[in-house]
Amino acid sequence: MSQDPYPSELPYSGRHSSPYDGGAYGSQGGAPYPPTQPYQGGYQPGPYQSSYQSSYQSIEGEKAAQLSLILGIVGLFVAGIVLGPLAIWQARKAERLGVPATAGKVLGWINVVLYGLAILFGILLVVLMFAGFAATSSYST
Repeated sequence: MSQDPYPSELPYSGRHSSPYDGGAYGSQGGAPYPPTQPYQGGYQPGPYQSSYQSSYQSIEGEKAAQLSLILGIVGLFVAGIVLGPLAIWQARKAERLGVPATAGKVLGWINVVLYGLAILFGILLVVLMFAGFAATSSYST
C-alpha cells in the first residue's frame, strides 16, 4: 500500500524528455541556449573574466602608485635611503599594471640622490676630521 518515492517515469510527460532541453520555456526547435561542453578541468575563463581582471589590475596599480607616493614623501624626512628604492619599486609595479606613478618615482629618485649625497658628505667629513686630527697631532711638542 505504500507509494514509491522514486517513480521510474519522468514527471514531464510532454514531447520533451528532459526539463533542460528548452521545451518548458517554449523555444521552437530546441534549446534556448546553444549546448555547451561539460567542464573538463583547467582554466576556463568566464564572460566577465577580462573586466574583472582589468579592474583588479587597476586597483592593484592604484594601490602601488599611492604607496610609492607615500613612501617618497615620508622618505624625504625619514630613512630615505631605504624608502626611496621602495618608492621606485612600487612606482614601476604600478606602471606595469597600467597606472602612471610619476610622482612616486620622482620622489623616490630624489630620496636616493639626496641621501646618497648625504652619506658621501658624511664619509668625506669623517675622513677630513681624521686627516685634521692626524695633522694637528704631529705638530705637538
